[in-house]
Amino acid sequence: MTISNTMSPDYVTRFKLGVWRELITSAVVEWNPDQTTNLYGSGFDGTETEFLCGEPADDIRDFLDGAADDLMSLAERLGSRAPAPEELGRDWVLSRQRAGAGLWDCGYGPEGDRLHAEAIVYGDILLEVSGLEDNPDSWVVRVL
Repeated sequence: MTISNTMSPDYVTRFKLGVWRELITSAVVEWNPDQTTNLYGSGFDGTETEFLCGEPADDIRDFLDGAADDLMSLAERLGSRAPAPEELGRDWVLSRQRAGAGLWDCGYGPEGDRLHAEAIVYGDILLEVSGLEDNPDSWVVRVL
């Protein structure tokens, strides 16, 4: 079973937006060459999913493929109380980065526990930003 058979492209896009927004608000990144900055308030607004490519995009696709049954079960069991894809994307980042929060602590029951266990396998997402610090349009975000 693949995500294309079980989840709409809109669902996948919204999940990716949740991932990216969580990275923006939580990631402290290395600024070339010697500075650090927090991406929150940096000019990125969470819609720049084109930056989230390469391995993280592959990780997301792989996770959603493996988690499809639990995500569908969660949606069916919780009905209108089911989390939005953006929320799940945010919680996926927290789980995989072992932030002390995430898919396991949201009241999702056994599905949440299994989703959390699947997420932590992927490990941290590390970002590197280069460009002119005062000109976000010049920034290049590279996933390490």
